Formats: sequence, structure tokens, C-alpha cells
Amino acid sequence: MGKYRSRSGCLTCRARRVKCDETHPVCKACSKKNRPCQWEAPHTKFKDYQPYDATLGYKSTGTSEHEDMDVDESDDEESQASRSISPSTNQERKGSDQHGTTSDSASRSTSGPSANDSVGLHSPRSPLPLPGHRMQSSISVSSLLRPHLPEGPRPYSQEHVSLTQGEARLVHYYSEQLGRWLDCTDATRQFTLGVPEKVKCCPVLCHAVVSFAARHRREDDIADAAYQRCIALLIDRLDEPNASHDETLLCAIVILRFYEQLNVPSSTGSDAARHLAGSSAILRASQGNHCVDPSAPTLREAAFWVYVRQCLYTATINQQPPDVDFSLQLHPTPGSMQDPHPLARLRLETAWANQMTWNTALVANFCFETDPSGERKNRLSRWQELWDVVQAWKKDRPAGFDSIWDGPATEVDASCFPQIWFTADWHAVAFGLYHFCCMMLHSFKPGPRFAIRSVGSISTTDCQVLEHARAICGACRSTPEVVQLSIILCHTIFIWGPLVSDPRERNEIIQLLEEFEMAHVWPTAWIVNALRAEWGLSQIE
Repeated sequence: MGKYRSRSGCLTCRARRVKCDETHPVCKACSKKNRPCQWEAPHTKFKDYQPYDATLGYKSTGTSEHEDMDVDESDDEESQASRSISPSTNQERKGSDQHGTTSDSASRSTSGPSANDSVGLHSPRSPLPLPGHRMQSSISVSSLLRPHLPEGPRPYSQEHVSLTQGEARLVHYYSEQLGRWLDCTDATRQFTLGVPEKVKCCPVLCHAVVSFAARHRREDDIADAAYQRCIALLIDRLDEPNASHDETLLCAIVILRFYEQLNVPSSTGSDAARHLAGSSAILRASQGNHCVDPSAPTLREAAFWVYVRQCLYTATINQQPPDVDFSLQLHPTPGSMQDPHPLARLRLETAWANQMTWNTALVANFCFETDPSGERKNRLSRWQELWDVVQAWKKDRPAGFDSIWDGPATEVDASCFPQIWFTADWHAVAFGLYHFCCMMLHSFKPGPRFAIRSVGSISTTDCQVLEHARAICGACRSTPEVVQLSIILCHTIFIWGPLVSDPRERNEIIQLLEEFEMAHVWPTAWIVNALRAEWGLSQIE
């Protein structure tokens, strides 16, 4: 059995091999025994992140008594044996586009609620169950079992490495089809234009892109093989001193998060969100100041905004505060940016789109906070402040964010929802986020309300929520190529779905969800079944 010692406690406790509570500047153990409490210099550490290799079966063990401890493995033969496992070779990497690695489909599933767990939708006034749960794991990268890396390039190389034809095909597919998923609020398209160039010198990023693209193309063997190689390299890379400041590493993890979401079992929606925790760990470890630029001038800042949107999806489905550092300040604000250069418009529009992303995160945090009782007296004033911020954004944004057409659908389209067209992805996404904010603030406005309503009645607030929901549905129907809009539909439906009573609207909402999964492999069957259960309809097997 290994001997436990404190991983990040004071040097005194670590020397004595006792658990330290890590209280600064003097821990309780040293204070109690009147010992000098000495600390080592700060160093980067990644908590709450355990990259998962589906083939090797690394799984989170959850919270335990020793989760903040390292294990001295000098006499742990079992651990040393585990490190000798090698998931792949360089030759396999070169041939992965033709053959891949056969993997049981179950190996792509992530841990989470079992298939037998109940899944339900929840409106702010109904006591219905929610799928999933908030993860509270605390697992360090240093505690992972590390397989030997496959032979070949190191995780980062100053020299470009040639791609195989299969890899190049999938990187091209990513740039043509999938980059816009990440660039949906970035007018400079850094993930579409910058990432394909960087994959040649960063194998971790290359394998992340290949796994995402192959999964979207339903080439599952190739996707699994690339993912396994990516995780092997990633585990090794995370413990390097400058890992938290490597923007390519952060980009790889936010891309892996999309791969992870496409691998969620469609029938259950079980999502462990491991790579979301990884992005959070790196961002928090490397935050040099308390400001973030909404214009996203670097790839790293662009990755931050991708992460915030990914957080919003998980937060809304589980109705929990998003895992975002809200001590950050936006600087410069979009309204203060003045630059006559023609290309400055791209930076300005990016800033306005990301300002709406940040507003949405603030609103979600306000609505889903777990213990609002501490500020109950000020809650209404905080609600009003957020409402004013959201409406000010709509009033002050550039005119280009307005839709070029907004009206009833034609008879040919045969849609219940309005037609709404935009000229850019970030305009459409900002539109969806604006309506998301409005419906949330309507739903969670503080104040007295009846616990029970008349049977069959719908309140004024519910009507307002549904109007915003119809706007999102209309934008999704009109511009299905803007994938982030459909993602917004998937998670906001847990706010307004139970309110829909019109059979035509219900059918079209289900059609939107089914078409989204068919086109983009995004798991929606579990959402459809949850909706049908809420509406009292039979579920689809």
C-alpha cells in the first residue's frame, strides 16, 4: 500500500507525512503543535481535471478522503504496472485514417447518470427532476496513471510535422465545417484560420481536431484512435511548467469538449464534462490579471469565450451556476472601442457578441445561484441591474446586429415560428443569447407568486417567456447552419419546454431537435423523450 503525503500543503506537514488543511499563512496542524509552518513557492496545478482514455478505462473515483493527497508509489507494484501500458504506436498514427482502432461503442460513453436515471425538464415553478448533477470532483493531474507515450513527435515541436493524407482530410473538414462552431462569436475566425496552421507543430492539437472531425463524420474508429493518442500526449503535457500558458493546449481541450459532447449517449444524455473541467483548471491557473478582452485579440482569449459558452450549456441543463470566474472584468468595453480602421469593425463586432455572452453568464449565475438567501434584500435591485444591462446591450449594439429580415414564415415554409435571417454567425448567436437572458430574467424575477395556478391557465410571465422561445426557434429554423443557435435551443428548452401547449409547435420543436442530431451528431433523443414526458406523450424507444 502506498504511503500518503500532502500534495499541496505546507512543507512541514509534508515532511511529517500528515494531511495539511492548507490554511495560510499557518495551517491548523502547525498552529496546534506550535511548529514553524513553511510553504514552497507557488506552482501550477490542475485540479478537477481527469482526461479520460476510453480504451484504458481511466475513470473518476469521485470525492474521497485522500483526494488532495499524492500516493508514494515506490512500493506500489500495481501502479507501476499500470504505467507500462502503451495505447498506440507512431505507425498506428500514420495509418489511422485508413484503419483506425476498433473500439466498442460503449467505450465512448462518459460516466454520469445511468440509463435508468430519471430525466426530466424543469421550469422555475415546477418541482420536476433534473438530469445530471453538479460534479464536485477534486482530482489532480499528478494523480493520474500515465501510460508511456507513443513513439513519434513530442507534444510540441518548433518544426512543422507533415500530416498524413487522412489527417489532412479531417483537418480540412474541420476548417470547412466545424471551425465556425468555435468561432460563432469571433468575427476574426481564429479557430477556423489559426488552428489548422498550428496542428502541424502540435500533435496534441492535431489529434484533438482529427478526433472531433472524425466523430462528426461518424468515422468512429478513427475518432477513437485519435482521441486515445491525444489523451496520452495531453496527460504528459499537463505537468510541464508552462502548460497553463500554452494556448494550443487550451484550444485542444475546448475542442475535445465538443468531441466529448458528441460522444454523449443520445438516449440518456449522461455527460461527465471532464474536458470542461480541464479548460477551467487551465484558465484559472494562468489568469495573470483580472481582465478579459471581449474582442478576443488572441487565440487564447478566443478559447476563453468558447469555454464560457460551453459552461452555459451545462449550467442551464443542470440548473446550476456556470463555472466561470466572475471576478473578471471586461476591458475594454465595446462602447469604449473607437478605431477608424476598416478591419477594426471585426474586433468591435467580436467584442459586442462576447459582451452578450458575458451578460448571459451573469444572468445564469444570478438565476441558478444555490444560496440566494444571503442577499435576498438586494436581489430585486440586482435583477433590475441585470435587466438594464441586457436591454442596454440591445439599444447600443451596432446596427449590423439587427436581422435583415424578421417576419412570419411563408406558406411554403409551413413553420409555426417566424423567419429571422442574419448576415453573420455572431449576430445570430448574440440574438439567441439576448432572448435567453430575457426569458431567464422573466422566469426568475424575485417577488411573490402563487405556488399553484388555475388548471390550464398560463401566466403573463409564461407568455413572455414563450415569445422569447419562439424567437430562438425561428432563428434556428431559418439558419440551421449556425450550430450554436441549435445548441442554445437544446439547453434553453429546459427553461421553457413544459410551457408549450400548441401541438404544431410541439411537433416542430421535436423536428428541430431530431434534424440537429441527424445533421451534426449532437445527442438530442434524451431531450425529445424528456419533452414528450412533460407533455404527457409516449416516448420514442
